[in-house]
Amino acid sequence: MTLEYVDLATARDRKGTRIVTASAVASPWSEAAKGLFVVADLPAVVVPRGPLSPEVTDWLGGLDNVPVVLHENGPARTNWAAIVGLVARLAPGTLAPTDPAERARQMGFLDLVAGEGGLGWTSRLAMIHASFASDGERGFGLPVAKYLAKRYGFSRQLTEAGLVETVKGQLAALRAELTDSYFGGSRPSALDVYVATFLTPLTVIDDSVCPQMIEPLRHAFAAARELFAAHVPDALWALRTRMFEQHLPLPIRLA
Repeated sequence: MTLEYVDLATARDRKGTRIVTASAVASPWSEAAKGLFVVADLPAVVVPRGPLSPEVTDWLGGLDNVPVVLHENGPARTNWAAIVGLVARLAPGTLAPTDPAERARQMGFLDLVAGEGGLGWTSRLAMIHASFASDGERGFGLPVAKYLAKRYGFSRQLTEAGLVETVKGQLAALRAELTDSYFGGSRPSALDVYVATFLTPLTVIDDSVCPQMIEPLRHAFAAARELFAAHVPDALWALRTRMFEQHLPLPIRLA
């Protein structure tokens, strides 16, 4: 399924599913949300949201984060678990197991990737850490780093060594879980979508990967790549390559 990118005025008038995503950065949370609908072959429109979009915030009732998924007249879904749950309901048996124990296992590994303290979260902490350690020369610019530090619970006690050990443990657990072509066996699951998109910040994000990503954020993501890329198992890199060659669009479109 190819997603349709629309402006706010168009989205207001649409029914079905609308996905509000980041317009300036290949945020793994946003890209995973879009990827679920692509791989599940579910129709949706994408509303790119800029860094300063008060009109979008008003439309969403004050929500200032991304992604946000709106489906029909239902509540806004603003976290990975709710978004995965919606896709599981709309496309049963496609990306999420129907067996309760298997579903619980998948959700646990998804939390390891996208949850608080997970791979994406720790990568973001690494970017913030690089910002403060270099006085803004690496990672995010200092104003952005200070803003994100509050959102991600950044502590000055964090060390690069500690961040690396956390990510190495997460990657090792994911590698051990991957026993077939995909985490879903012979076909992709929600976990495959999330691992593929959450490894993007650990790659070189040039124009062949995401031409619309703004340069300061490419620079910020490089801090996570420099710290963690060498620790990604080859099997996980191969999974990411397979997902983007066969299931997810590349280059990544933001708007």
